[in-house]
Amino acid sequence: GIRSGVEGDPDGKESGSRFEQFQLKATRALADRGIRVPRQLLISLRNTFRQRGRLILTLFTLTMGGAIFISVFNVRVTLFDYVQKIGNYFLADVTLDFERPYRLEEIKAYGYQDPRVVHVEGWTFASSEILYPDGSTAENISILAPPADSDLVYPMLVEGRWIQPGDERVIAISEGIYNYYPDLQIGDRIPLKFKGKQEQWQVAGVFKFIGLEGVIAYTPYDYISREQNLANRSFSYRFVTEKHDREYQNMMARELDAYFRDQGFHVQQATPGLSTLDSAAESLDILITFLLIMALLTATVGSMGLTGTMSMNVLERTREIGIMRSIGATDREIIRMVIVEGLLIGLISFGLAILLAVPFTYLLSSIVSNAVFATPIAVEFTYLGYVIWLGLVILLSSLASVLPARSAARLTIREVLAYE
Repeated sequence: GIRSGVEGDPDGKESGSRFEQFQLKATRALADRGIRVPRQLLISLRNTFRQRGRLILTLFTLTMGGAIFISVFNVRVTLFDYVQKIGNYFLADVTLDFERPYRLEEIKAYGYQDPRVVHVEGWTFASSEILYPDGSTAENISILAPPADSDLVYPMLVEGRWIQPGDERVIAISEGIYNYYPDLQIGDRIPLKFKGKQEQWQVAGVFKFIGLEGVIAYTPYDYISREQNLANRSFSYRFVTEKHDREYQNMMARELDAYFRDQGFHVQQATPGLSTLDSAAESLDILITFLLIMALLTATVGSMGLTGTMSMNVLERTREIGIMRSIGATDREIIRMVIVEGLLIGLISFGLAILLAVPFTYLLSSIVSNAVFATPIAVEFTYLGYVIWLGLVILLSSLASVLPARSAARLTIREVLAYE
């Protein structure tokens, strides 16, 4: 057999001897079951674990690159899933804002003349201030007032309930309220400055939103419109159309804008529904691309380290390769042995990366979600990162082993005899 360890490397001899004993037992156990392990694979397995220090360093860089790469894909799915859920607060296909209020029935009558419009809702808005118990201002708050039974809002409730018909001075509020009232309970009343007066509003529910947008709340349209002397009127209308893709929304926004202007209405702007989240999606794309580049750079450094490791391993086994040649090993067998060794290191790093990617995903998701949304979000996992990284690690390991393998195959008996 080929000697284990390298002369002058006691640690290599000791670890090699232990691994050979384990390998021998495993090979015999497989042979007893009729499974024959190729000799080149056995040699590659032993050589892989010969230099533990060098192996650990190479595995560290490859594993880190893989774990970050996989985590980035998981975080990408997590973030975009959350953006889609945020989109459930803006389900209208087109929003028309007018320069002055118009009656609900009037806008609906004109809107339904277009057979492509299937639903119209009037919304209103109010600005208010959250007050501390002593009456000082804590934060501004935007109050959105859709119809209480609106199908255009699907909130992510943390606790409590959503708004209901008949609610007065009752709000569902975003979880940013906890920054000012950390001990808030459902059913509690908080002081708001509304229309210049301090009032007590009851909190019916708390929902998740984008923390960087500040604190927002929802309350029924009927109540706010009466308080604003805009009963059955509104500045802002939501239109639902028969199709919901981006191109169709853009077209309908242009056509509804032109149509209402032609009818004499003072349109301020027409906004396609999906465009509401465009800026957030673009920012996330830039962030994810940056993280992927970081992961690929780490993996590239790891593959360069693997090339160096394989080259050193080939150099240290010059005599062994010569002995293998002298007993009939071909160039193809030598190349296969070295490449298999590199692939084994790559696959081991892949297994470690799978394990490390789980805590990395949670950590990276927490950091990014708090930076982008100022709120923690539920982590999602995707198989895509694992599959792509498996392909990449096989490719990188193979490429990193090609040059050392060719160098090993070029060694002649004369060069082996001259090696010291």
